[in-house]
Amino acid sequence: MLKQTLAPCAVLILLPSAATAQGLGAVEAELDFESVLLVSPHIDSNANADAEKLQGEISFMGLAETVLENGVRIRARGALRLQADHSMRPGAIGGFGTDEGAPVGAFSGLSSAPSLDQSHTRARLETAYVQIDGGYGEVRVGKDRGVAARFFEGPKSALTHARLDSSLLDPTGLAVTRTRHDLTGPSLKASYASPRLIGLRAGISFTPEADADGLDRRPAAGTGGLASDTRSAIELALNGTHRFRESDWRFDVGLGWSNAEVSNRGPLSELSPIYEDMQTWSAGTRIEKGDWTVGASWLNSDNGLPNGDYSSWTTGLFKEAYDIDFSVEYGESEDQLSDLESQGWRLAAARDFGRDARVAVAYLHDDLQAPLQKWSAQGVVIEVTLSQEIVQVTGN
Repeated sequence: MLKQTLAPCAVLILLPSAATAQGLGAVEAELDFESVLLVSPHIDSNANADAEKLQGEISFMGLAETVLENGVRIRARGALRLQADHSMRPGAIGGFGTDEGAPVGAFSGLSSAPSLDQSHTRARLETAYVQIDGGYGEVRVGKDRGVAARFFEGPKSALTHARLDSSLLDPTGLAVTRTRHDLTGPSLKASYASPRLIGLRAGISFTPEADADGLDRRPAAGTGGLASDTRSAIELALNGTHRFRESDWRFDVGLGWSNAEVSNRGPLSELSPIYEDMQTWSAGTRIEKGDWTVGASWLNSDNGLPNGDYSSWTTGLFKEAYDIDFSVEYGESEDQLSDLESQGWRLAAARDFGRDARVAVAYLHDDLQAPLQKWSAQGVVIEVTLSQEIVQVTGN
């Protein structure tokens, strides 16, 4: 496993020298840094765990690429991230009950087991892949998201990490809405995406084993009871875009489907099989007109369990005015496995300060209901993003 993880990194490091040695043309390489600080000065919550007052993330992102004489582009990309998220929701996995042996949804990551309490600070190599891009399309191999997540379309948010849908940092611990079709997280995979023809682009991804322990997605993790072992995951996705030049309307659409073999994992894996093959569907759209953008997205997954469906939907409105981005998001979700229902919304405004700084302020509200309990949290959050180019070089 260590060898598989390090292989894409080795390619990222060796690509510039290999390209130069073979006379493949100029190699461009860059290393960027980004930090995100999420401050919650006051959140009123009745959840089992207090809201996190301070969260954050630090990322180092590397890129090296060269273009062959025939026009084919070879690119290697890597990203190392250090993140401090909610201690009860590492990688979005969450238990909201008292059943010690409850299984976790293979897609939703939710269960009726007791809540987790793990270290909220983790570091992971989230991205490490090689990409070949030519006239016949694009091939990626390595640690990367699948095409169903990459082709996602939906509401546009002024927030990057504390957003409602598939949040990267969750101050309340109650954000369970996920319509981004990220089935396998940063597990090793191979993907192909076709060229865009008449506005349409198709893609396919194959993940032999979804065993990644990512910062935002942990397909192999559980809540102490039964966890899922997801293998042979296939994703199909379609993305379409079209702009009507006369009216300045733009329409973007994303569709996704995935199938995976799922079985029991962990210390209770010898029990009778509980999990079964999993199917997930998703759809989303984004419509732009001038400074206005409206979006909506939907997802349904059987969670790899009988009678354990997870479904969610979101909608939102985005507006640019006075050099400020304004957005409002609303979403709902239901997880039959853990018998949970959620509603949430975000009202946010953000502004860029130069090229390297961005500040967003938002009011958030999250509700989560179980048959015998209801949790809610609301309050103000401040999201500060700083980015910096560390180095950029070009050589032969």
